[in-house]
Amino acid sequence: MRLPFHFLVAMCLFGTPGVHAAVDTDPQTPPVPKVDTAPCFAAIAAGDDDKIIAICGNLIDNAKAVTADRLKAASARAAAYARKDQIDPAIADYDAALKIDLSRPDLLNARGELWRRKGDRPRAVRDFGAALKIDPKNEAVRANYKALAQEIERMGAKMSVQPQPKAPLK
Repeated sequence: MRLPFHFLVAMCLFGTPGVHAAVDTDPQTPPVPKVDTAPCFAAIAAGDDDKIIAICGNLIDNAKAVTADRLKAASARAAAYARKDQIDPAIADYDAALKIDLSRPDLLNARGELWRRKGDRPRAVRDFGAALKIDPKNEAVRANYKALAQEIERMGAKMSVQPQPKAPLK
């Protein structure tokens, strides 16, 4: 039996009735819930650090969320922690954000500032240096790198003029 051409075209365009119904409604596969970004993004827009910290964790930790949304939530919560002087959680969130996108000099610079505040100058230098490699003309990063280099230089100069402790006599 030969089918008319227009019938074959219709089958290609619209499919065969009843064939796709079983595929579309598989009871074994649960539906993927949509990630609700609204509460986190509303807190970010309002600048409410307490809400950002409380709400955005669900978005950051959700592997099914869009990568850009997770990045925005992680960097916003890191900044909120930093403003509250909670350095370790802020660094952890910048780590999470940088795992998503390592090419962001602003994130490296912010984490470098936190390492510096914490007193970990080697890590701060590494973050500032990595940020400068990505964007050598970034003035904020250049200023931080220069200030830290001068601080380290002053520390070295101060150490060179201080008397060395004497070894105990045996």
